This record gives sequence, structure tokens and C-alpha cells, in this order.
Amino acid sequence: MQLKSSRTITEAILTELHGDSPRERLLHRLHAVTLVLSGLSASEVGRIYDDSPRAVSYWVTRFKAAGVEGLNEETRPGRPSRLNQSQMKKLQTFLNGVALTSKKEKAEALSKYIAKEFRVALTVRQCLRIVDQLTK
Repeated sequence: MQLKSSRTITEAILTELHGDSPRERLLHRLHAVTLVLSGLSASEVGRIYDDSPRAVSYWVTRFKAAGVEGLNEETRPGRPSRLNQSQMKKLQTFLNGVALTSKKEKAEALSKYIAKEFRVALTVRQCLRIVDQLTK
């Protein structure tokens, strides 16, 4: 068995620390803050994690002001959904009952269903996002 170099292992660990879930991203920010509080500069930590030094400094400021809670992700503004929660539940039921295999076919069927059932016009692309959201 051949061992990987320590640089490759370190890069793999740092890639894992970036994470996809909110919890993994929180741990990433917390680790970056810990390194800064241990004596590294925000620029050095930014280089290690491939983050901007400004972001790292912002995390440190938030951590000093509010502790770990300050590192939680803030809600992001966006366009409000045109469908409410009960409609989304109906869409979930609809998708569970559809025998289509591809996401595109499901999205096309969903677009037609939404127009007929809720009188809301959504594009197939918008419906693809809904299919992704509801099939996770």
C-alpha cells in the first residue's frame, strides 16, 4: 500500500472541512477562527483554506461579538416562493406518485400540474429546482 504525501492528505482534509451542510460550514468557520486566535493572520488562514482574508476577519469579529452562535449562517434574502407549504406537500405527494424516471420529465409534468392545480405558471427550469428540493 502506497502512502499519500502529507500535502495531499492535508488538501483532502481541508477540502472536507469546507463541507456542504450548514454544520460543516460552521465547523470550517470555527476552525479558521481558532487558527487566527492561535496566532495566524487572517491572510495566512485564508491561504490555507482558500478563503478571502476579509471573510476570515469577519468571522473572527462575529465570533468575538457573539461566540459560536455568531458563526451560524444568516438567512439569505431571496424571492419569496410562489407556492406555500401545503402546496409543496401536495407536490411531494404528486412526485411520489409519478412513474417518470428522469428529472426533466418530472419537472415537465410538475410544471403542467402546478399550472392546472394552483394556476401558477412556473418554467421547467424552476420545476427542476423543486424536484431537486423535494427528492433530497
